[in-house]
Amino acid sequence: MIFTVAIDGPAAAGKGTISRAVAERFGFRHLDTGLLYRAVGVKGGDPVAAARGLTAEDLSRGDLRSLAAGQAASRLR
Repeated sequence: MIFTVAIDGPAAAGKGTISRAVAERFGFRHLDTGLLYRAVGVKGGDPVAAARGLTAEDLSRGDLRSLAAGQAASRLR
């Protein structure tokens, strides 16, 4: 059986912390969609092209948890 678990809530509510803990506890894979949005926002330019061109290096940037990266993600359309 395939499970998909989604955790929704306001910014800085601990969604990422809880989702990582749930994934670890039950042996699920974890996809941090917030990190994906932040990486696309930081890359700038056309969001679709930026998303398609994401690399592992883009997702491991140290500044993705910054206020600026969060604001860039919020501007995506």
